[in-house]
Amino acid sequence: MDPVLELTGVWAAYPGGRGAALRGAYLRLFPGELGLLMGPNGAGKTTILEVFLGFLPYRGRAKVLGLEVRDHVREVRKHLGYMPQALFFPPDTPCRTLDLVTMGRFGHYRPWQRLPRAERERAFSVLSKLGLGEKADWPIGQLSGGQQRKALLARALVKGAQIILLDEPFASLDPEARMDLAQAILGIRAEGLTVLAVVHEEDILSQADRAWFVRDGETAELSRPFGRLSEIWLNLCGR
Repeated sequence: MDPVLELTGVWAAYPGGRGAALRGAYLRLFPGELGLLMGPNGAGKTTILEVFLGFLPYRGRAKVLGLEVRDHVREVRKHLGYMPQALFFPPDTPCRTLDLVTMGRFGHYRPWQRLPRAERERAFSVLSKLGLGEKADWPIGQLSGGQQRKALLARALVKGAQIILLDEPFASLDPEARMDLAQAILGIRAEGLTVLAVVHEEDILSQADRAWFVRDGETAELSRPFGRLSEIWLNLCGR
């Protein structure tokens, strides 16, 4: 079985940044797996997602579904759903929840083309599956933080992507909301989608198929059973 996400000796840097953000990173995630990226702030976790999305130039090999990202950016992005880091909406955001979710389909139509009714029904179906059907007509800013994250997850799913990239999906959520979102993510994996998530919490660590500790732009794949995150940090940091 071939990996659907693959990094081989990847080096990457931000324009104007000081030094490399990734320093020879390696990663292989296979179809239907849940992979986690863990490590301190500024270690390169988000950079890995941005390389897969084609946001950054890089050296080495970065492949999505066997396609080299730098050579097939537009095709690669069709297969990726993305939840950005710490994106929350203020109460006065002029957008309904359902409208936010249907934005996941915009890439399939010409600019300003009206979305068919079937697309809105599809978006509502995904919202309902995540327990937000009754919130479809609510302003997105009126939803709780956890509900907003689930709406953004629904947007990624509506796109029809095979691979979902999540950048700190549990950030700023209370324990109950984290547990609820973790169950939604595990449900996506159970449906056969591949998920790669940047996390700091242990909510889904024990359920992950693969996990990597990222530090100073380098990746170290962890062995199962993963244990507790605090113990992993202490061992890998050499303290």
